[in-house]
Amino acid sequence: MQIYKVGLPGIAIAPLASKLKSALNNGPAIWFVPGGSNIPLSVAVMDRIDFQLSENLTVALTDERFGPYDHPDSNWFQLKQAGFNPKNAKVIDVIKPDPLSPEETTARYANDLEQALDEAYEVIGQFGMGADGHIAGILPGTTAADESINATVYSYVSQPFTRITLSFTGIKRVNSAFLMAFGEPKHDQLNKLINQNLPLSIQPAQIIKQLSEVFIYNDQVEGS
Repeated sequence: MQIYKVGLPGIAIAPLASKLKSALNNGPAIWFVPGGSNIPLSVAVMDRIDFQLSENLTVALTDERFGPYDHPDSNWFQLKQAGFNPKNAKVIDVIKPDPLSPEETTARYANDLEQALDEAYEVIGQFGMGADGHIAGILPGTTAADESINATVYSYVSQPFTRITLSFTGIKRVNSAFLMAFGEPKHDQLNKLINQNLPLSIQPAQIIKQLSEVFIYNDQVEGS
């Protein structure tokens, strides 16, 4: 686990883009992208991937908020509104125009994702971390924060949204993870993540410690 305290979130753009380019030059790669404060970073990273190289790329969300297609709280809708241009990449939409139930939507997303994972040379995950220690759509103390879930994707109700998210099992499919966590409200959780070994049910972001390659970019905590 490599920890970088940087002054500006934008400093993390170049290393993530470089990692993606390296993977794409070797074969098909999946890039998991989050929503929230990471959206501008994802847009800037995608801008650095040229059209030809993007043909090897599959873009998928770490999590989504269920609702009608392109509803305003959708992570994918917000990415598109921010200017995310997938170019020639394949995008695995969680929510599509056809009206399906949360259970049907989750099953379809899981099936699409499994096919892509089976074909991928490398899986790169970009993650944020909430001030409560959540990662992807896995909130602490919820049914999603259960390490025994075997499915890659999990859905559950957590007001005000029904969330569809990578499970801990799904996150473990990631080869290289970039955790971007900026802002003073995340200081406490960053300290806990780096210096303590907490149960996943209390701090879901601890799951990244089980991955083979992890880069943490933040503006609060120095690496040791």
